[in-house]
Amino acid sequence: MNKLIIFDMDGLMFDTEPLYYKANQKTADKLDIPFDYSFYERYIGASEKDFFNAMYAHFEKSKVDQFIIDSVEDLKTALFASPPVLKEGLKELLDYLHSNGFKTVVASSSEKKVVLQLLKNADFFHYFDGVIGGDEVANSKPHPEIFEKARELIKEDVGPVLVLEDSVNGIKAANAAGFPVVMVPDLIEPDSETEKLTLDICHDLHEVLIKIKSEKLI
Repeated sequence: MNKLIIFDMDGLMFDTEPLYYKANQKTADKLDIPFDYSFYERYIGASEKDFFNAMYAHFEKSKVDQFIIDSVEDLKTALFASPPVLKEGLKELLDYLHSNGFKTVVASSSEKKVVLQLLKNADFFHYFDGVIGGDEVANSKPHPEIFEKARELIKEDVGPVLVLEDSVNGIKAANAAGFPVVMVPDLIEPDSETEKLTLDICHDLHEVLIKIKSEKLI
């Protein structure tokens, strides 16, 4: 049986989290919304829907309505102006998995059209057997739905499943789905609770590749 690796995207594959924050901060500043990084940080790994609901709970409704409209263009400018910056070791890891019969799926809280565009801009779409976005599930991370559906995208029988994540919400979702998860920290370092939920914590995707080659992870 083939082994399956499920990838998060933002902060795990591509260095997009700073771009999301920069774009959101730009939009909020234009609308005089008292938005800052401490607010943004709480929703890393969550869906756009959860993020906007939190904004409605904290800020003026009319301004949030406009934020949702204006942020679309600011985000496109930030994300699609050039190919995404790759996280260290990503291409080497994907080359190895592709050459050795692994199945691979992207399960991202971002909208599927954004995920697909970034994969195409990076010329990485061909590496993956399936893609699922946050707009395709009713419940966002830390709910397990996105990982459960990611597994269902592979119709054939697969052996072991491993999730690669950088966010706490993603790690909780993988655990709830019953899948072992490796954390590759991006903006948030693991605390003691997060460490207990992970199979391993790797410094970067190079380290993930080394441990997969030595069969220490899957």
